This record gives sequence, structure tokens and C-alpha cells, in this order.
Amino acid sequence: MNTAEKIIALRAERGISQQELADAVFVSRSLVSMWEAGTRIPDSLSVEKMAALFNVSEEEILSDRKYAFASSLERKLIGDEIAEFTDVDSSPGNKEQVKKIMNGFLQSIGGVDRELFMSRYFAMKTCKAISEERHMNVSTVRWRLSKLRKKLVLYAKKGGKK
Repeated sequence: MNTAEKIIALRAERGISQQELADAVFVSRSLVSMWEAGTRIPDSLSVEKMAALFNVSEEEILSDRKYAFASSLERKLIGDEIAEFTDVDSSPGNKEQVKKIMNGFLQSIGGVDRELFMSRYFAMKTCKAISEERHMNVSTVRWRLSKLRKKLVLYAKKGGKK
């Protein structure tokens, strides 16, 4: 069974819609649809979140990990970068606080902004690649990401509250 078939089966077994899965993993419903059609492969963070949601191992969803975008090292670097602009300590002992703040922040922002943020800081795509995917001007992507970083800083300073 390939990754697309596994996601479809797990979602169907749990009675979860594509939109509910998208909301839980912080991606768009259309991206979930692409995963299930086999035209896109979920990144490591999405696989990690799906595994927790479905209560299965990450390998059960994506057996060939080399195709996932963000490695553990890349996620650590992203965590360090996020910690740098939020003043939240990203050390291993503080992982839950960072995770809680990030999940709350991602839930608090709109779909397009969430997708931009996830594309940049979790899938580690360049602003140019994001702009081409979303048919946006590169400067617009940079401006929106800058605004999102400022929102994240405020969110983190308020202890994870809007």
C-alpha cells in the first residue's frame, strides 16, 4: 500500500473528512487531496502529526522517509530560528512549550497565512518557490512572512494567547 492509499485508509477508518485532517495537520484541504491522489508527498511534520492523530507509527504512513522534506536536523534549525524571533527557548527540555505556542499560533492565523508560514518554516521552501506555487509576487510573500513573524512574536510574548 502506498502513502496515498495509507492516508485514505486511515482517514476512512477514523471517519475523518479531508477538511478535518487538513485542520489537524495545519495544511489546506486541497493539499490533503493531492496527498491522497499521490501527486504530493507529505512533509515530515505532517507525517508526524498524522501519526499522532491516527495513533500509528510515522513509518506506517510514509515508509520511505527519504521523500519527506524536513529532516529532524532541519526541524531543529527551524525551531532555533523560531526561538530566535520569539525569545522562546527551543532546547530539547522545552520542546513542549515551543510546540504548544506553534500549534496555538497556527490555529490562530488564517488558511493562506498558515500555508505561507508552513511552506517557509516547516517545508523550508524559499520565498521564490512559494511565490511561484501561489502565483504571488516574491516581495508580497516576504512582506506577509514578516508580518507573520511579528504576529508570532506577540503571540509568544503573551504566553500563547491571542
